[in-house]
Amino acid sequence: MTRTIALLLAAATLPVLPVSAQTPPGASAQAFAPLFATEIERAKAGVEASIKAGINVPVPKDPGGGFTHEQHKRNYRTIFEGGQLFRLTGDVRYREHVRDLLLAYADLYPTLGPHPAASNQVPGRLFWQSLNDSVFLVNAVQGYAEIRASLSAADRQRIDDRVIRPMARFLSDGSPEVINRIHNHATWAAAGVGLSGYLLGDRDLVDKALLGLDKSGKAGFLRQLDLLFSPDGYYAEGPYYQRYALQPFVVFAAAIAANDPERKIFAYRDGVVLKAIRTAIDVTHDGYFLPINDAMPDKSLRTEELYHAVAIAYGATKDPTFLSIAEGQGRTVLTPAGQAMAAELAAGKAKPWPFGSRLLSDGPDGKGGALVLLRTKADPTGPLLVAKNTVQGMGHGHFDRLGWLYYDETGAVVTDYGAARFLNVEAKRGGRYLPENDSWASATIAHNTLVVDEQSHFAGDWKAGEKVPTRQLAAALEGPTRYAIGAIGGAYPQVEIRRALLLVEVDGLANPLTLDILRGAGSGRHRYDLPLHFSGHVIDSDIAFDRKLAERPVLGKANGYQHLWVDGEGSKAGKARLTWMQGSRFYSYHMLPPAGARYIIAESGANDPEFNLRREPALIQRVDGAADATFVSLLEPHGAYDPSAETVVASSARVAAMAHRREKGIDLVLITLVDGRRIALAVAEDVGADAKHSIAVEGRTLAWTGPVGRLDLAKTGAKK
Repeated sequence: MTRTIALLLAAATLPVLPVSAQTPPGASAQAFAPLFATEIERAKAGVEASIKAGINVPVPKDPGGGFTHEQHKRNYRTIFEGGQLFRLTGDVRYREHVRDLLLAYADLYPTLGPHPAASNQVPGRLFWQSLNDSVFLVNAVQGYAEIRASLSAADRQRIDDRVIRPMARFLSDGSPEVINRIHNHATWAAAGVGLSGYLLGDRDLVDKALLGLDKSGKAGFLRQLDLLFSPDGYYAEGPYYQRYALQPFVVFAAAIAANDPERKIFAYRDGVVLKAIRTAIDVTHDGYFLPINDAMPDKSLRTEELYHAVAIAYGATKDPTFLSIAEGQGRTVLTPAGQAMAAELAAGKAKPWPFGSRLLSDGPDGKGGALVLLRTKADPTGPLLVAKNTVQGMGHGHFDRLGWLYYDETGAVVTDYGAARFLNVEAKRGGRYLPENDSWASATIAHNTLVVDEQSHFAGDWKAGEKVPTRQLAAALEGPTRYAIGAIGGAYPQVEIRRALLLVEVDGLANPLTLDILRGAGSGRHRYDLPLHFSGHVIDSDIAFDRKLAERPVLGKANGYQHLWVDGEGSKAGKARLTWMQGSRFYSYHMLPPAGARYIIAESGANDPEFNLRREPALIQRVDGAADATFVSLLEPHGAYDPSAETVVASSARVAAMAHRREKGIDLVLITLVDGRRIALAVAEDVGADAKHSIAVEGRTLAWTGPVGRLDLAKTGAKK
């Protein structure tokens, strides 16, 4: 990648030379490492198909997913890949096809006004939103850089002056409301404008991209690096948009490193660009990005943005663990960085990625809470407890402070809906976000956190939520009892929410237990709802549900409740349990809510006239008329189901009983297993690392230092 980007500046002053002097000798894919050779053949197939089909640069008219939208996407991919293939093979057919595509855009682009299918976003010229125009330019500039010096002066000037420069001007001076934002749209715009500036030798464009339109540094690429990432490299909008924003961040950073090395961009903010790439890999399970905030659940490391990011990160660090990620991706990019990385991978230099527990601070100063990842294994498919103690996530953020998710070898167990959207499916409102994204997917009841009086956090106002950080109080990332403790005040007037999530390993149990202690404390009387959204098929429950068989009532009228069908309601004194099965495993959810609680089994999909929502189950613990409410819940994975052998093992829960008491600012939970063993877990309100605590447990004293103490009653002594 470095050589390609370096040409963006050098090519502006290179003389026009004969083709033979500009291109390397023809090279076959067999001359390269297997991963890169495969990428060459894949790109050749696409570019050859485009050559055969001929130049097709239609007048834009369609929204996402429509023909003209998809054709312009295909064209920018062809320009990028065709330029790389020309550099690699010297085949002039690739150069000529890229040239002819760009000349066709030179005829079309100056005639275009705002896109006719523009909606509520800033319209582009080629696409319904200017974001896609930025993506076009980022890709097209990189492909054009590889052929530009070998074109005739007339062709080069025509493409420069009628495509590259006017697109860059449109995305900068012509769209101040985009490029001056602190947002992923602005990142793509800055990258496109900056790459164009390096290619054309236009310092004005480069400086506007780096520093904002007035060049004050209050906006632009560097300010985006300051404000969109935490010191740990966590992106403000969440993992899904971290993936999406990475490509312009890393590609433009590589260009800055090549053309303005004195900026030392990869060292900027303590290496935040490289931290962001590492963090993007960490916020995955089995390669799929955690679908919090506006996110599609099917996005993984096998995506164009991460092919670029991994190749550039490896080139900058030579860290062999990046090679294992590339191996898992099975893809790379047709750049020098991708080529070099593939060669190192073929040489057997890969080492496993060190998946582990991480606390990823949020907010530009790291004081906006955190996303806490608790893992018990280095296995990317192993148990993963996610505590979402982050800030809002801007306009793409959902109203689920202190929410949680759980994954293991079967996939997502405790789930997040993600976004209500069918990306680029034209029939679903042009592939845009659907109305249900606001009415359901972002609503608090659609998440695994506390809902007060059937209202979403911050009354569903993300701008209000953005002003109030979550407090990440304490965490332990290692040991047999890992935990994350967080709190939020302001999500509801006069109600403070505090949650402790513990990942507890127990001898003899194949998978850890997840203990959840959530307390809502306020004034007045409230309805407290605590939903659990899970994946799988209900097996049984010790709750006697009154099933709604003849009719399917809707749970409420607004704030997401209107989208939940009620399948059953019930109550039970003491501990209650629901067991479901997913894949090859059983899961029991044990509950100790406040006295008088009711349980609701529900499913999403009500009031959905266009069939936009997935049908997914939920269990809600409900308490009415309380000022304070403490919910104690335990997720227990157990057993195995083998459909091939027709065998079932341990389909019944191993947890037999659970008790809770609160005493002197300490929550004590006693878990009893069917074999008689008992585990005492204590969480103190005082989370000071040096704070000393003690509490009586069945005639013994549990004493500990720090927020969490543990006593295994079948053994002697206590362990933290």
